[in-house]
Amino acid sequence: MQPFTYPMIRANLLEPILEAIRAQGHDPAILLRDQALPQAPIDPYQLIPLGKYVALFEQAALLLRDPFLGLRLGQAFRPELLGPLGFIFQASANLRQALLQLSAYVSVWQSATRVELIAGDTTADYIYQIADPSLRPRRQDAEYSMASICSLIRNFLGDKWAPLEVHFEHAGPPATRRAYTQALHAPVFFGQNVNRLIMRAGDLARAGISSDRSMMPFMERHLHDLARESREPESFARQVNYVIARRLGSGPLSLPSIAQELGLSARSFQRRLAEESTSLRSLVRDQRRTLAESLIKDRSATITAVAHTVGYAETAVLSRAFKVWTGASPRAFIRRERHAAAANR
Repeated sequence: MQPFTYPMIRANLLEPILEAIRAQGHDPAILLRDQALPQAPIDPYQLIPLGKYVALFEQAALLLRDPFLGLRLGQAFRPELLGPLGFIFQASANLRQALLQLSAYVSVWQSATRVELIAGDTTADYIYQIADPSLRPRRQDAEYSMASICSLIRNFLGDKWAPLEVHFEHAGPPATRRAYTQALHAPVFFGQNVNRLIMRAGDLARAGISSDRSMMPFMERHLHDLARESREPESFARQVNYVIARRLGSGPLSLPSIAQELGLSARSFQRRLAEESTSLRSLVRDQRRTLAESLIKDRSATITAVAHTVGYAETAVLSRAFKVWTGASPRAFIRRERHAAAANR
């Protein structure tokens, strides 16, 4: 089987969304047809385009008039939905090992997605981010994924576990922060550079409440087979993009600092990017442009917030960059996009 060249996701992850649609008396076949996805019943291991999954999730929330659909489904997430990976997560020796297993094998279920554990002295971050910034809006997927990770950890450590903070990339819906804190049991922040779960570093050493490891060798073998089937080449530019995405608006984007994080000298770093016909400057520019254009379309996002999210200290700098990218100021760009959307409707 040839490696996939565009983001894919296992079809079984559609099932909670389809079940929610059926529970409200609607036929999910309509949304499946709109996205040119196979009709139910679907082979659970079948790979479908990630972009269509993200779009269907947003459509489902509109259809059900439930802006918290992803958050609600994530609260009910069970390890069984991840098949052998869910079993291995639950059977891990401690939370650190469980989260590292999830990071290592996430591509089996969803490609072109960054899931990473970053442990510090007192806190640890668990990051979830779809690598393609053009797949927007993706609020439902982000809220579902972060709530699902919280559910997995509570299944592992017990119901009383809670993160310290939860960060989301998208702008926060007005006057609804309480719904998030009640669901996630932690302060919630919006308009961040990545979706991030912040927890106590000490939680990583905690053992799970389940210790049944008897099926571990069989599940690992099955997982390795699935990984071999779905493995895709990881370009160096994509690795650099992960670092840029994490640092945009909150950390240095200098060549020496990013090269150091990737364990390379500045010269080796530049050579690796040149071999892929790109540069750090181009990657930063493209990430900023794609993210800024996506965020600026959100009616609840301010131009100041967008500027800070993409790493500009002043809105004037964003305005100048926007004119270079699109030929229009941010406000003119918004008017143009909304006019085009109205014309299409």
